[in-house]
Amino acid sequence: MVRSLPLDVQDNIKFLLKFGHSYSYIIKRMPGVKKSTISDYKQIWFPNMGPLKSGRESEITVTTKTYIRQSVTTRKLKTKKDVQRYLCDLGCAIGYSACLKLLKSMGFQARIKKHKPFLKAIHMKKRLAWANTHKDWTKDDWRRMVFSDETKLNVWGSYGVKYYWKRVDDKFRFHHLDLTVKGGGGSVMMWDWITYDGPGYACRIYDGTMKKQDYVHILNTTLMDTLNYYNYDPKNIYLQQDNNPKHTSKVAKAWFEENNCDSKTIYSWPAQSPELNPN
Repeated sequence: MVRSLPLDVQDNIKFLLKFGHSYSYIIKRMPGVKKSTISDYKQIWFPNMGPLKSGRESEITVTTKTYIRQSVTTRKLKTKKDVQRYLCDLGCAIGYSACLKLLKSMGFQARIKKHKPFLKAIHMKKRLAWANTHKDWTKDDWRRMVFSDETKLNVWGSYGVKYYWKRVDDKFRFHHLDLTVKGGGGSVMMWDWITYDGPGYACRIYDGTMKKQDYVHILNTTLMDTLNYYNYDPKNIYLQQDNNPKHTSKVAKAWFEENNCDSKTIYSWPAQSPELNPN
């Protein structure tokens, strides 16, 4: 038999049950009322109602969650620590793991930032101008383009973030380690060409710093070897090189003239352009 309660108390319990509040929440606001009594009334008023909310009621209001969602999206709050600090300032004592759970419940996921060159307004303007210059190029025009660039190759692989797949109950294995050596293991600087028909001949820059005379030597060897390999005529190619003083030096210009390379067909990358990736 259900314990008889004053009508006003019954109305309050019915109201709280209707909105799905937990037993602990109702008991806290209805002192002297037992959980079994609330359960009995629930069966009378709402026989088809599912289980009530479990656990402690959240101290974070909907308005606060909306502000956090907007602030994280706009980077006003940048990290989990920023969110935790903001909630603590509001009087919500929340731990680091609970803060992480809150962000995940909003749909946020942590991701590693991608590296991109810093662009000023002048960089964007030059990039757009370069794109507009080439927007009407045909496939045949691009077939004539020979790209060039230098890159650093790390002897022990990339210095970036590396991942591996592992199940929860798997034993730790040797290939789960990222082996390192003192000093990083060293690296080599390479210069190469990329054509429509494939990669060109590469050469190593031994002292790490290339001078204008070295660049002319590269033009005279690996570039010409690449053109000969693919049967390209130096007169009919477009040469793309990065915007470096050694490429526009008098020595380099003289080489282009001697080898019948039209200066109008030699292009320079806009500043802060992305590196070439043949993959």
